[in-house]
Amino acid sequence: MKLLFVGDVMLGRLVNEVLKGKPPTYPWGDTLSLLRDTDVRICNLECVLSDWGTPWSATPKVFHFRSDAKNVQTLTTAHIDAVSLANNHVLDFEYEGLFHMMNTLQEAGIHYAGAGATLREASAPAIWSVNGKTIGLLAFTDNEPAWSATDEQPGVWYVPIELHEKRAEQLFEVVRKTKEDVDILVVSAHWGPNWGYDPPAEHLPFAHALIDAGADVIFGHSGHVIRGIEIYKDKPILYCAGDFIDDYAVDEIERND
Repeated sequence: MKLLFVGDVMLGRLVNEVLKGKPPTYPWGDTLSLLRDTDVRICNLECVLSDWGTPWSATPKVFHFRSDAKNVQTLTTAHIDAVSLANNHVLDFEYEGLFHMMNTLQEAGIHYAGAGATLREASAPAIWSVNGKTIGLLAFTDNEPAWSATDEQPGVWYVPIELHEKRAEQLFEVVRKTKEDVDILVVSAHWGPNWGYDPPAEHLPFAHALIDAGADVIFGHSGHVIRGIEIYKDKPILYCAGDFIDDYAVDEIERND
């Protein structure tokens, strides 16, 4: 069983403009054959995939990323199986944009986790079968606490990176319960700062605790650079998979290209 993780996929701004005149396969370049020649493909969708909504204004925000809903074809053409929606851009165009994106993904047959109309939905796993194996995906973020989903408010699954904090303990319990129903459990974590090659110190014991609770793979992202990969109890921890598709400026020192 081959699983492929591609970090942040941001299809907004200049990428969105380019896709108005290019085929949906264009952003993947010569990696498309690699994407197609694997069993499971998961990415973090770092934008709103919707034609609806207005820019988020309830709390200060500098960047608002949106891509036309039709660009879901860019995901399907690469056979992306599932995306994480637990990040700091899925509400860039308010709840209307989020709900339209969720519907768009569902219609395209792409699974998602990490955001929803309630905390129960946001913390629910995406589960599907591949080659006789059941795959599970859970997704959380330590970004944008104002976007935290509740019993009555849509949003993302927000979890502070503090081992004994109540929300962290709830995450570990969901991991334990989900693992009972799946063969391979991926936990997606949109966490940490944008820069710096070393994983924050608190990420290491937190990732270990996720593995101890039942996760088979930790798929970290959020930073613009690739951070360390650790094998813990024979299971991989990708502390940060970096960016894969975007239009960001390139830092001359950290080289996020």
